[in-house]
Amino acid sequence: MASRSLREVARVGSTSRLLSRSLSGYLCGTHSGWLARRHGDRLGPEELCAGHRTLGAAASAEMLALRSRWQPAAEAASLAGALAALLDHHTIVDLLVFGSQAGGAPTGFSDLDAVLVIEDKAAEDGAMLRTLRPRVLAAQRAVLAYQPMQHHGFEVATPKLLCNADAALELPREALERSRSLRGNPIDAGFSECGPDAAPRLQSISRWLCALPAWPRHPWRLHGVVSMFELLPALFLQGTGVAVSKATSFEVASAYFQGDWWPYDVLEQVRDVWPRRRNRRLELATSAARNPWLAVAAWARLPSAWPAGVRPLLSESCLKGLQDLARLMTAAAR
Repeated sequence: MASRSLREVARVGSTSRLLSRSLSGYLCGTHSGWLARRHGDRLGPEELCAGHRTLGAAASAEMLALRSRWQPAAEAASLAGALAALLDHHTIVDLLVFGSQAGGAPTGFSDLDAVLVIEDKAAEDGAMLRTLRPRVLAAQRAVLAYQPMQHHGFEVATPKLLCNADAALELPREALERSRSLRGNPIDAGFSECGPDAAPRLQSISRWLCALPAWPRHPWRLHGVVSMFELLPALFLQGTGVAVSKATSFEVASAYFQGDWWPYDVLEQVRDVWPRRRNRRLELATSAARNPWLAVAAWARLPSAWPAGVRPLLSESCLKGLQDLARLMTAAAR
């Protein structure tokens, strides 16, 4: 790898994670072209192809066989159909859906948490990646049409990267064992005994959240902040050696903080009242833009109101309470 790549490996933490993030950033469009200027943790297509060729398929302590097919909730059936058509390509192995969508109980707040699995040969051939990218960008448009608040693209992995899935995706075994695949193709994922090191992510995200002076004004940015606060309990528990899925992390973590936990009860109310509302103007803009995330970046700079039911819940005291809890979690997980 080039010298810049080595610096990025040190920053991101592992070669496999750097390669997975780079594949995601390029194929989904979230960290490519103009958008890449704001981020220094992605490799360019040629660098990531070269890096993936040198990646060994190391054995993991435990292999998890993922075989279950996604049975989407009724409201997500059209999205599943669109994704199946758009991602029908010989270099795409499958799309693993995890989180609330996989559980069949999404709310208006729910993202589509998913891992796109592509063949190893596609990750090692720049021409294949360039051919594949328009399909993945089209899939991103479909997700944005379903949920305009979706604040990240798919994670992307290959069979080689999935040999060490916890390192490549920074997800514990518990997050993927309940995943469901779009096509039902058999996929194997390997996990180490210790699992991913959650402490650095917890510290980094907590530091960023605690520096916020107020809730973001734009709903797209607000959705991202609330989602990051939602992730902290799972990272905290992983950092203390208790590996649980995000779905069960609130219940388990609440016992550690008792009376201080009330801001997270508020976040559960936010999830319940957040409407799933299409944004036709944004859909037109993402259709017109070669990279739909450029349209999202522009939209996030325009004035836009929060959903009506959310405003009374997310008070200044709620933000301060969440930030205090973030500091407590970070200190307890050290």
